[in-house]
Amino acid sequence: MRRTKIIVTIGPATHNYEIIETMISEGADAIRLNFSHGTHEEKKEIIKMVRDIEEELNKPIPIIGDLQGPVVRLGSFKPIELKKRMRCKLVKGDESDSSKYEFAVPSKEIFSVVEVGDLILVAGGLMKLTVEEVESNQITCITLIDGTMEPHKTLIVKGKEIPLHPITEKDNIDMKFCIDNDVDYLMLSFIRRREHVVLFKDILRRFNARIRVIPKIETRSAVDNLEGILEVSDGILVARGDLGMYFPLEEIPNIQTLIVEKCLRSGVPVMVATQLLESMIDNPLPTRSEVVDVMTAVKCGVDGLLLSGETAIGKYPIEAVKWLRRIIESAEKTASYSVEMKAENIYDRFARGAGLLAESLGAKILAFTRSGSTALRLSRNRLRIPIYVVTNTIKMARFISILWGIRSFYVESKDMEECIKIAMERLKSTGELSYGDIVVCIRGLRRGATDAVNIEIIQ
Repeated sequence: MRRTKIIVTIGPATHNYEIIETMISEGADAIRLNFSHGTHEEKKEIIKMVRDIEEELNKPIPIIGDLQGPVVRLGSFKPIELKKRMRCKLVKGDESDSSKYEFAVPSKEIFSVVEVGDLILVAGGLMKLTVEEVESNQITCITLIDGTMEPHKTLIVKGKEIPLHPITEKDNIDMKFCIDNDVDYLMLSFIRRREHVVLFKDILRRFNARIRVIPKIETRSAVDNLEGILEVSDGILVARGDLGMYFPLEEIPNIQTLIVEKCLRSGVPVMVATQLLESMIDNPLPTRSEVVDVMTAVKCGVDGLLLSGETAIGKYPIEAVKWLRRIIESAEKTASYSVEMKAENIYDRFARGAGLLAESLGAKILAFTRSGSTALRLSRNRLRIPIYVVTNTIKMARFISILWGIRSFYVESKDMEECIKIAMERLKSTGELSYGDIVVCIRGLRRGATDAVNIEIIQ
């Protein structure tokens, strides 16, 4: 039973029922919709496909909406080729004449933070500029590489954060779409501190939306303020691509380790993204260094791994899922996890004790959860035995299905004991439980609690 979860991004390469179904059958556990690209109509079609596949396979499939967040983008102009050491200008405004090597920047905030000598990265570094002169309405730059300046591409000042509002107008529109279309999680881009997460959660609360939030840690401020962010988050994504815009690349592995360790100690699910199997966008096999990178993340104990370009625009999306599953399964055979929680209440300790009991008996765990607390407590302990968790709402089954080591079931019954009984019969029918198996059954007698356990032997 694979414990580390796989999240796949749907894009032009995978906007197809058969491909999505095959990726899920091959190991994809959750679907990501990137709101930086595509239309709402396209995303509606994808959501419909996923929900149909969920019903067909009888498997909870969470959908994660990834908001674009506050980014600076170039304005409108005609694309133009630039050569190394050419002089060009970034000018304040919505449009510009690129034949004069002037490129519009609608966001006025950037003009207040840029200084002479700064490095500006366009489209994630496909074009690099060094700042030569700064004026109130324009920035004169020198190109450092050959490349193409294209309209509406992202613009980042290396190592600096531009003081933008955490929620953009586009985010508000996309968030309302997610609320109206049964999306389960929201990934929040360029979050810098705890208060930013709270702003999003307050909006969701006003709409009475059952959507959980996963801030993306991708700025220097987010790393510095991680502990506060963890207090109000339902999960964390280590977004290594944008972290590389704020930190030297050689520091990224240590930063990833630091974030993962803090998440594990706090009991907050953590995922890793960016360039996991990047070479598979164009090739059917991963590189050796990519395999090592994925194995390292798995052995650190991350809850999930996110494929982006590999499945959104890649030539081999299904092969990428197969390879990621294969690498994870291999890494988990020798992984050894030791998690020390920063703070535990009585229910956390009860769940840990029940898990250790199950491990000592060589048993399997079957738990019931209403709020997801029991599933989260069992997942946090990184147990080496199968953990099956049943719940009586499909939304909760989706929420807990991205947790490390958790296999979730949805059973439509208000009675807790009936849910456990039906789940047990389903596991017998699939051969996952068989004669002589010991099952430790865990539940909470009150909402949010984990305080009851019994042991059964399959007859």
